[in-house]
Amino acid sequence: MLPLMIDFTGRKVVVFGGGEVGLRKAKYFSREAEVVAVSLDFVDGFRSGGIRTVRSDLNDSLDAWLEWADYVVAATDDPPLNERICSAAIARGRQFNRADGVGSFLIPSVVDRGNLTIAISTAGRSPAVSKRLKEHLDLAIGEEWSSMVRLQEELREEVRASLPDRLSRESFLRSVVEDPEILETLPKDYEKAKRLAMRKLGSD
Repeated sequence: MLPLMIDFTGRKVVVFGGGEVGLRKAKYFSREAEVVAVSLDFVDGFRSGGIRTVRSDLNDSLDAWLEWADYVVAATDDPPLNERICSAAIARGRQFNRADGVGSFLIPSVVDRGNLTIAISTAGRSPAVSKRLKEHLDLAIGEEWSSMVRLQEELREEVRASLPDRLSRESFLRSVVEDPEILETLPKDYEKAKRLAMRKLGSD
């Protein structure tokens, strides 16, 4: 499998299963996609975050929801039912994720810092490793790195005229990323950090 970042705006995702796993996966996609969760019962939390819930027996509605969806998530607590959902998704050419196995796409563990997103996956081999690495990175990567992304974006535009050479721009921007004073200042005073960066430009 190859890692990709995909824009889910306007996409339709159906999640089969109303338990905690289904809820977690539905919330993940609801940040961008239109999400419908289908089950006979739902744990608390499904009604928040723009998730539409439909109480239905999958024996009656599976085909209709597979036809509607662009992406399919099988998250029931019944492995044979998950297998049936995934087989039907394959038959319709739908991308599918399976809570109790490996589907055509995986949902990674994510560290989100606003302007910076880090995804972690073991290709389904060890969820425990993914979880531990996420905990480690949550502690190791502070909000200053999100601010650094913003700073780099602004500097790229501002130095284009003064540094017309691409290699010179890359060298300057890298020097900003590697400057410990700028990194330390970013979460406290963004404008001061930016002035420090521009001062570096004048000294180069």
